[in-house]
Amino acid sequence: MSRAWLALSAVLWLAAFVSSCHAQLFHESQAVFLSDCQKAWGTSAISGWSQGANCSAAEGLFCDQSGMILEMSMEESGLAGPIPDSISRLTRISFLNLYNNHLNGSIPAGIGSLIQLGYLRLGKNRLTGSIPAGISSFTSLASVGFEDNQLSGLIPGEIGNLLSLEALNLSNNSLIGSVPNSISLLIGLTHLDLSKNLLTGSIPNSILFLTGLSYLFVGQNQFTGTIPAGIGNLDQLEMLDLSSSSLSGSIPDKITSLTWVSFLWLDNNSLSGALPNSFGVLSKLTSLNLSGNRLNGSIPSALANRRELNYLYLSNNMLIGSIPEFAVGSAALIHMVLSGNQLSGPIPTSIYHCTNLQRLWLDNNSLSGALPNSFGVLSKLTSFIITGTNLTCPPDYTACGPTQSPKTVFCRTCPSFCSTCGKRAPEPTPNTSSSSTSSSESSAAAGGGGVSVGAIIGIAVAAVVILLLLVAALVYFRLRMQRKPKTGLAGSLAASHCTEFSLAEVLKATNNWSEDNQLGSGAFGDVYKGVSPRDGTTVWAVKRAKLIDVDFQREIQQMADKNHPNIVRLLGFAIGGDLRTRPEQVLIYEYVPNGDLQKWTGPDAASPLNLKQRLDVLIGLARGFEYLHSFGMVHRDIKPANVLITADMQPKIADFGLVRAGEGTTVGTTRIMGTRGYVDPVYSRTSKATAASDVYSFGVLMLVVLTGQAPLTESAGGTRKITLWASECVSSGDMRSLRDPKMDAPGEAELRLAELAISCTVELTASRPSMAHIANELQAIREEVVGKDELSAAVKVDAQVQQMKNAEIEVTSQAHLLLDTCH
Repeated sequence: MSRAWLALSAVLWLAAFVSSCHAQLFHESQAVFLSDCQKAWGTSAISGWSQGANCSAAEGLFCDQSGMILEMSMEESGLAGPIPDSISRLTRISFLNLYNNHLNGSIPAGIGSLIQLGYLRLGKNRLTGSIPAGISSFTSLASVGFEDNQLSGLIPGEIGNLLSLEALNLSNNSLIGSVPNSISLLIGLTHLDLSKNLLTGSIPNSILFLTGLSYLFVGQNQFTGTIPAGIGNLDQLEMLDLSSSSLSGSIPDKITSLTWVSFLWLDNNSLSGALPNSFGVLSKLTSLNLSGNRLNGSIPSALANRRELNYLYLSNNMLIGSIPEFAVGSAALIHMVLSGNQLSGPIPTSIYHCTNLQRLWLDNNSLSGALPNSFGVLSKLTSFIITGTNLTCPPDYTACGPTQSPKTVFCRTCPSFCSTCGKRAPEPTPNTSSSSTSSSESSAAAGGGGVSVGAIIGIAVAAVVILLLLVAALVYFRLRMQRKPKTGLAGSLAASHCTEFSLAEVLKATNNWSEDNQLGSGAFGDVYKGVSPRDGTTVWAVKRAKLIDVDFQREIQQMADKNHPNIVRLLGFAIGGDLRTRPEQVLIYEYVPNGDLQKWTGPDAASPLNLKQRLDVLIGLARGFEYLHSFGMVHRDIKPANVLITADMQPKIADFGLVRAGEGTTVGTTRIMGTRGYVDPVYSRTSKATAASDVYSFGVLMLVVLTGQAPLTESAGGTRKITLWASECVSSGDMRSLRDPKMDAPGEAELRLAELAISCTVELTASRPSMAHIANELQAIREEVVGKDELSAAVKVDAQVQQMKNAEIEVTSQAHLLLDTCH
């Protein structure tokens, strides 16, 4: 027995010794990599780390309890130099993000050793060479981003081994050859961006097997052949870019099977034939660009009346016929570019329905007739070009719109219009060499000779009559537009009192994005303080959004009609620049003056909140998130810095990265939204944001508010998670440790609050409570501890919300009744 015991002890000791040696080797191995990083990128590159120190102290690194690197996130850190070959030593890393630095050299071949990688982003650097074939070992990889580099060579066929891949971005490089057929094996792909390369051959049918794609960008390559007839099989597509290649043939009819598509770009190819009449069935379409092709036939009337369409580009084709009549459904249209075709006839008088129109380019067509008098209601028109047409002005026509004049005017045949709008500097048009001519011409000089008194009186009377008629028509059209239910982006904004501002107004408000005005930077954009130039008093929080167009539009549409006392209110938006070059996109929110929650509950809080105030804040937040979840929205970045406190100490949820529950990451970002320590591990693994993801983050926030501790605490022993630490404290009955020393909280409140928070962070998402349940539990804790005689501010908020919901139901019912009456 003693011998057996000795043998077992020897085996256990040997195993422990080997394990210790193994761990030591791992630590030494990754220390080599960190040291190489400092040699290649500078000693300050890995801030907080020195030879022999634990990696947990380094900024941008996340390590497990044994000190092994699991994540490296150094986005926009100013890193310059090559990626060290010793990166192959990080054998346990699962998350690597070096996006937007100045890294050069090739991607190390040894990167294929990182077999546990789930996320890899090296985009927006200066990397050269080819994509290493060793990436085929990344069997767990969900997201790859090599965009905006100088990579060359072929796309390796081994890429088909990445069976877990959901997002692949290789755009803006110098990749050559054809798309490998093995890409058809990546059936989990939702985002594929191969645009802006030198790829050749035809668009492969292998892509048509990727039926889960939401975003497909393969434009600006050297593809030839036709658009695959089976493109309609990709019926989940929201964005499709096949632009700027050498594609020929007609637009396949099945493209109209893409019922979810919002952006469709087929411009600058050699496509021919007529526009499919069935384009009108694409009910989600917001941007259509078919410019620079050889398309003929007429413009389908259904296309001009799409309720959601914001941008219509059909220039430089061979389109004939007239501009179709516009229905009230055209109110969402912002840009209409029809230059360089063979269109004839007048501008339809029904153009007054396009009340949000900013750009109207009709140059180099065979259009004729007078500008319609209704043209004057286009108050947002900023760019109007009709050179190379036979359009004229009606007698005494002077209308430029009731509120502003177009900034760009090209019209040789309508001098009174140009005179009214003022002489403009030339602006080159995108489709003709004649655009270098003067942007406006002077009015005709008055002829010599006298004029009789009778003639003067007659002219004056006629002018007054015409003016009154114009004013009456304007009032009539405005009233009519107010009565009709608006649709699309413009309609949703108008219905919720969300105002469109000019970029010039935003620049003036923020002093040209002055650093003195910057309030902070969030996951979804930088935020600046500004004062509205319209009234000089309203204070704005201006978010300069990082979002791509579809996400920017989605945030406006989702937040425009959300009215809750615990959610920061969207006041307006602004767009500048050109759609194709990613415009300046600005969201304007109400300014909340009392700082964020971190200021009031963190370890450095000068005036920390008491227990009652903390519970009121948590109840208000829970009600706000419950409201969002009721619309199927999830926030994705819940943390104290994204909770603002009003003058009366009420919380407001801010910095939205809203998506529909169940949606994944966004094209062009390929990153998990959220903040380290608050992100749900299930969301990190699946990239699918759900209400349960928000519940997890809110559970962490509750613990942070209760204890005053950070979600992650670094020490020599590793990283301590607040969720695990709180669970240990509750299990051992150590409630004293959980108590924020700056808060005089009773022990019972600590226990109940901690237990509720911990229940939000359990691994099984189905076992996590809903936000409604959390709010009710928090209210019960508050009433029991503080006293039922003191009504919480959050209860008053509930009453307000219910009143608003009842009002919304009443408005909706009236709208439906009005629609029924109109039909």
